[in-house]
Amino acid sequence: MKKKLHRITKGVLFCFLLVMLGCENDKTVSDQDSELVKAREWFENQNQNLEALSFTKKIDWDNAIITNGERGLAIEVPLLLIDNTSTNVVEDKEYKTHMRLLLLADTENIYKVYNIVFTTKNEIFDNTKKEQNFYHIDEQYSGYITLQDNNSNKIIYSGEYKDGTLIGLHNANVESNETSRFRCRYWVYVGPTVTCSSWDWETDYSGSGFGGPPGISGPFGGPPVFQNQIDPCNTAKKLTTDSKNAAYLSAKNSILDADPEVEHSITLGKEVTSGTIQGPPKGGGAPIGTPPTTTITKAPMNNGGTNGVKTTTNWPGAFAALHNHPNGTPLSSGDIYAAVTLNKNNSNFTTSYILTGGETYAIVVTDLTAAQAFVAAYPPDLSPLYPPEFPDFIFNQITDARSQFGESNEARTMGIASVLDNNNAGIALMKQDSNGDFKPLKIKETTNSNGSKTYSLMPCN
Repeated sequence: MKKKLHRITKGVLFCFLLVMLGCENDKTVSDQDSELVKAREWFENQNQNLEALSFTKKIDWDNAIITNGERGLAIEVPLLLIDNTSTNVVEDKEYKTHMRLLLLADTENIYKVYNIVFTTKNEIFDNTKKEQNFYHIDEQYSGYITLQDNNSNKIIYSGEYKDGTLIGLHNANVESNETSRFRCRYWVYVGPTVTCSSWDWETDYSGSGFGGPPGISGPFGGPPVFQNQIDPCNTAKKLTTDSKNAAYLSAKNSILDADPEVEHSITLGKEVTSGTIQGPPKGGGAPIGTPPTTTITKAPMNNGGTNGVKTTTNWPGAFAALHNHPNGTPLSSGDIYAAVTLNKNNSNFTTSYILTGGETYAIVVTDLTAAQAFVAAYPPDLSPLYPPEFPDFIFNQITDARSQFGESNEARTMGIASVLDNNNAGIALMKQDSNGDFKPLKIKETTNSNGSKTYSLMPCN
């Protein structure tokens, strides 16, 4: 017998779940037990509206997963569903449906209630696995993750993931300045697959009451307030210091002395030598011994082709890499996307240096959460014949900016920088000046009295 939920929104908005901050703060077992008891008692004394419960044989409180991070306490409880229960998040019958009850702690022991839907082809998916939780996506997970609100029973987030990485919004519209979603009837059923019959567009982030994507702070419906941001001006000073280091200079010279027709890459790492501090001598005074020291190291050089080169990522203490551009071409969209991937895989790997046309530029991921959100919203256009390119929505903005700034490498990089800033990409572009100092390419727009506009670089204080 077919069963269905009342009309709610088809999942398309769980678009930032991948960028959840890995900042869980584990509580003691006794603390977690106490929190679980309170949450369960509160839940069982409320009239819950979550329609997924109609398809639930058992709420598995014994396997509850409790995490505590930036958005507070999260309690996830696996739901044991009626046999053969599934959804039309996707219409491929090979996908299986798993659900969890999600309770987010509020003040005064009040909770917000949601249903997490995992839609995956993984035949051995373990819905009790603690590594898959509100603050962290298991690296082995591929499929869709969807979030349903208890009050409205609407789907408020949904995204597609591969190997723990968000690869795109579910039904995203990347051709407009707004992320959008299809709105349709959403079904949970026992039996054959059903399809959507009524579609229309509905703007994302239009006030679901959720309070923001998991792992991201800030109000839902407005620009998120991202955490752990790196200040570009302070970073520019650090890049300037690093660029005078012997390992950096050696790496740069090795690349410039190599075949100029192809790309070359060298990764930089940091090696920390333990100090011998033993405390102050008897009777007081300065501590005895030597403090720890940090040494910059360089990996062996990789040689690539005319449009790409491998980056060594497993070098001890890896934090940056240098590579050249043959024929003096400016930094590319592929460089931008690669920089975000490097930082995602290693939080210390924030910087990519580009040597081109006798100049040195740098890409610095200053806010990984924002950068991953940008990549998710505007994934690269891929071709087997050409390097990755920005999608049309971003590419056209950059083309317009080039008409304002010019065609030199610096001007074109300024154009890219301005578009990244305007789209809250969490990425800073920098250039090394004639004195060897790196400066952020942050653009200031000024409207003149005659209505014309002029553009200038904003200096650091």
